[in-house]
Amino acid sequence: MNPQRSPDRDDISWPGTERAAALSGRSSAPRSGRVWTDVAVPAMLMLVVSVPTMVIEEDWHGHPMIDEPTHLWMIAACLVAAAFLAGGAVAGIRRPANALQCAVAAGGGSSVVLIVAGLCRRLWVAHEGVPGAVVRLWFFGVLTALILSATGALMTTAWRRSARLGRPR
Repeated sequence: MNPQRSPDRDDISWPGTERAAALSGRSSAPRSGRVWTDVAVPAMLMLVVSVPTMVIEEDWHGHPMIDEPTHLWMIAACLVAAAFLAGGAVAGIRRPANALQCAVAAGGGSSVVLIVAGLCRRLWVAHEGVPGAVVRLWFFGVLTALILSATGALMTTAWRRSARLGRPR
């Protein structure tokens, strides 16, 4: 079954989707406005991957991986980076017209959750302070997360645009 290109819509529709949408009472037209799920779904993807990865990284043999002489912490960093890139891509798929805004909102919200969790862990679980170097690392981490989220959304938008124009992917 081949998709059909609709001249007045931004996406590709499959034959029969309009009829199925009419029978279910849903509209097959593009959604207008920002729906909270277009930010929440990418944010949940980011957190579902990042939180367990960071928990394992922070509790590796009783202390963070980054404190060990090996470079195992890079695996955790790459997993978290991939989660933010994938979350941005999901935001771009779910909301092509506002891909960048949704991706940055999801990445920012997820970053806030991770920062608050890290702060709570340091203050109430590990009974440590927050040195200035850690605050600088958190700042660069948030900046990197936002850039990765935006990159994922922009890559998805470019891919959709090239698919719509009929260019090879």
